[in-house]
Amino acid sequence: MHGLDEVLSFRPLGPEDADIAVFQVLDRAVRERRTLKFLYRNLGSERTQNRHVRPYHLACIDNHWHLLGYDLNRQAIRAFALTRLRRPRITRQGFARPADFEPGEYLRRSFSVYKGREDYEVVMDFDPWAADLIRGRRWHASQELTDLPKGWARLRLDSIEEMERRALGWGAHATVVRPKALAERLLKTARVLAERYRDKAGNEQ
Repeated sequence: MHGLDEVLSFRPLGPEDADIAVFQVLDRAVRERRTLKFLYRNLGSERTQNRHVRPYHLACIDNHWHLLGYDLNRQAIRAFALTRLRRPRITRQGFARPADFEPGEYLRRSFSVYKGREDYEVVMDFDPWAADLIRGRRWHASQELTDLPKGWARLRLDSIEEMERRALGWGAHATVVRPKALAERLLKTARVLAERYRDKAGNEQ
């Protein structure tokens, strides 16, 4: 028997938005240590792909369920969002989960669940309003928070994945100091948004 904490983790607890039938199949495959075949749609893609995976762990992260498993075709551990996973089928092929696999360690260097091919030092400055909100909150295992003059704060961490979305969420309250690649991505997005809303804002009186 496998302990509950070995099969499931919650970071944080939140509403379940995955299909319950899909979840039950994945849960069974994780517990029985049998490989899964399913259709999966990558983020932003319209096409689904066939995947063959050794399911290691189910995790609820940022109120979304994900399957962590070894992709046999790509020969690497991947994270699969349950909301984009369809038609899972348990095979007869069993496997032994590596003794050194630790979900917490796998997720340690990711801001949420997705891991990039490389680690980057990300540094962001927050104005006093945002600084009050981020103090005391653990954003990432590698984070360092430094107080700056006039109530500002500087956050440094070793992950770039999802930081574009996070930075955009803070709007003008956050400023990316580095890396340059992230600042350039934000600038590109800002230009697209400015163009998209210029006419809409101008037409409203």
